[in-house]
Amino acid sequence: MTPALLVHIQAHLDEDLSLGVLSAKASLSPAHFQRSFQAVTGETPKNYVARLRLERAAFRLLVHDETVLTIALDCGFQNHETFTRAFRRRFGMPPSSYRAWVRRQAQQRPGTAAEQPDEAYSISETKIRRLQRAHLAFVRHVGPYEAAPDTLFDTLEEWATNQGLAGPRIWMGIGHDAPATTRPEHLRFDAAVVVPAAFNARGAIGHQVFEGGEFAVTTHAGPFVTLPAAYAAIFPRVTRLPKHQLIGLPAVEIYQTARVNARLQLNVTDICLPVAGSGFS
Repeated sequence: MTPALLVHIQAHLDEDLSLGVLSAKASLSPAHFQRSFQAVTGETPKNYVARLRLERAAFRLLVHDETVLTIALDCGFQNHETFTRAFRRRFGMPPSSYRAWVRRQAQQRPGTAAEQPDEAYSISETKIRRLQRAHLAFVRHVGPYEAAPDTLFDTLEEWATNQGLAGPRIWMGIGHDAPATTRPEHLRFDAAVVVPAAFNARGAIGHQVFEGGEFAVTTHAGPFVTLPAAYAAIFPRVTRLPKHQLIGLPAVEIYQTARVNARLQLNVTDICLPVAGSGFS
């Protein structure tokens, strides 16, 4: 199983991702594919897809005002009843109750230090910017975001050098999951570098397309360990934007450096959250 298949699943959660469809895409028998998939992810394909769909729905219940049925259909469920049963099993309450509860939690959360940052770091104003579409080479880390090693970027640098890719590099980090809804051991982070075009992916290095679009961009200056506090301040800012709506994940980080080094006390990082203007869905 290749990283490209995991990217395909993420991009097509609202489509047919049955065992037959996925095994055919991987050019494996269903039984062989299921064994290989579970060996890599620790989950069966069915459970993996169901979990991603439910976690996407939970995040959208927080940030979107669409009906529960609309969110269910957008996340790959066939009807309201199937979605509600699955959601209750995962989160312990029906979707409508979860939406009310999680929004109350967000409103009651005390202000974070990141809104008045100390000398360790700072964040800029949040501005809307359009990011360009780009091809990426990436290495995936699964587990707590703070445990993602910067050696992932060293692996990409070695690969890019061996491929003869000219610099300077544009380094990106892509967080596919919200820590509030996804267990730490399942969080997915892609260390990535922009490449000129698509390529034949092999081994741990995968290819994906960053589609670009409008993002709420905030610049963080400081050590990487302060990024969670920055996100805690930025997220409510983006939900309050008067002319744009936060549309979901992934969260994208663009590192303003020639080489990513988590040990530095001053890293400059653009934190980018996808948004849509008023009148768009």
